[in-house]
Amino acid sequence: LISIWLSQAVALSAPALVGRAATPRQAVALSSPALLGRAAARDGAFVVRRARLLAAPRAALRLDSEPKRAQAKQRLLDAIARYDAAKVASPTDGVPVDFGVSGGELDAETGKPVNLLSKLSKVSDELGVAACEVVAAVEALEPFNPTADPTRFFGTAEGALCPLHGAWKLQFTTAADASFSSNSTRGAARTQQFVDAVKSTIVNQIDFLGESAALQQLRIVINAKATSPRAVALDFRYGVAHVRRLFGLPVRVKLFLPLFALFAIAKFVRAVLQLLRRQPKAPPAAPAQFEVVYLDDELRCHRTGEGNLFVQLRPAAAALRGLADA
Repeated sequence: LISIWLSQAVALSAPALVGRAATPRQAVALSSPALLGRAAARDGAFVVRRARLLAAPRAALRLDSEPKRAQAKQRLLDAIARYDAAKVASPTDGVPVDFGVSGGELDAETGKPVNLLSKLSKVSDELGVAACEVVAAVEALEPFNPTADPTRFFGTAEGALCPLHGAWKLQFTTAADASFSSNSTRGAARTQQFVDAVKSTIVNQIDFLGESAALQQLRIVINAKATSPRAVALDFRYGVAHVRRLFGLPVRVKLFLPLFALFAIAKFVRAVLQLLRRQPKAPPAAPAQFEVVYLDDELRCHRTGEGNLFVQLRPAAAALRGLADA
């Protein structure tokens, strides 16, 4: 581009140079359209060749990054497998979380999910280290994210083409409210998510394992909206709980839970308690959203507004790799 600009500058200033030429021959040479045309063509060809040379390393970089991406992805999956093994080996079979603040899954002041990274080492050093390795593996994989616009087509008639659309199975999370273990009253569970990018809805589904569990299934319905190429805002609307035991008795009951109303009531109660206890006003809550940090055709990693990390796989990929549910 600089060469073209210089050649254009020479062409525009040629009459002045002709006036200052030492000899008529030099004046003819400087003012010759044919010579100027050949110079411009020569400079243009140089720019094209230079652009090709600059593009070649970039193409090579893309080719070189693919094996590195595959290696980083495998390291993440291996780290999750080690975390699962450490969870089984832990004396308490994972972190004992339960509904409500007393169970350790929600922050007492904000009511937001607790980040388990600060808790896991209390269960066992091995589990704490394994969890940190998963988080580090995700951070190492992020630069190789092949999907620049994960929310493309989200909320449109072509939503089925959105990279987020479809079913996902949870493999790892730092969010306590999405973690389940066999030693808690909630029991062990499988967690899935269904993204409908056409209807702009997300359904979190938790299937509780074991006949002794009071709940058989819990489905949380969320309205979603893409706010950037990588971020999705969440509006929790309602839940549907399939109850199979009530007060110790076997039942088959379906309960509707208006989450938006429950959240508003909980927020009001916390504000009243803070006022009565003369506690300082709680900081504003983090937005209910998630931001995709890595996404390919089978693996998805995202962070929530609270900073919790989620790693999910397509069901077929999870079954093929034999990874346990989180």
